[in-house]
Amino acid sequence: MSSQRQNHTQTRDAVLIAHASDMIARTNLSARDFATALSKAIHSRIPNIEPNHSVPNFEAMNLEDADTYLKAADTWLKRVQRWLNESVEIPSWLEEPWVEALLPEWRERCLIELASRYGLLAVRAVGLDGVCAMTAFSGLVGHFGDAAGAGGQILADGRIDNIDAPHLPGFALSCRALAAHAVAMAEKAEKVAAEIA
Repeated sequence: MSSQRQNHTQTRDAVLIAHASDMIARTNLSARDFATALSKAIHSRIPNIEPNHSVPNFEAMNLEDADTYLKAADTWLKRVQRWLNESVEIPSWLEEPWVEALLPEWRERCLIELASRYGLLAVRAVGLDGVCAMTAFSGLVGHFGDAAGAGGQILADGRIDNIDAPHLPGFALSCRALAAHAVAMAEKAEKVAAEIA
């Protein structure tokens, strides 16, 4: 881990909001869809959530009572929208469910960005959270291609300098994602090799 202090231009809340907003803007998901996914993620990660957090459990609701369901859904959507437009600060207990509620592509980028703040890699163990060996390997290959493409563009003149500034954040993200997938695959290979031996 690097001992150098990193300065960040965004708060953790801003990172969460940026990834969720980008996902909503670039997919067919709406803010309501994200709010529903967030509620589900909260209840799966924090099964005994405190009642004062007022997070509706849509899966446990009686769907025959449409008025109650719609009122809870609208109230929850407004709350999530206040977090998304930064009029209300995101509470710390919400970070993990928020990341889980993102679609896989945005979840991975968000995890990489949050982990890199501590000089860490966002390594997800193969076999956990729906990450199979083939998915991890395809991620490794895909991110290798991304890193090679970005690196080739940056290193075309044989060095990394201020001319490359616009491409550096994407290159760094690709390299971190590549490293995370490589570590996950290495750990899985070592684990299986140890079990066989």
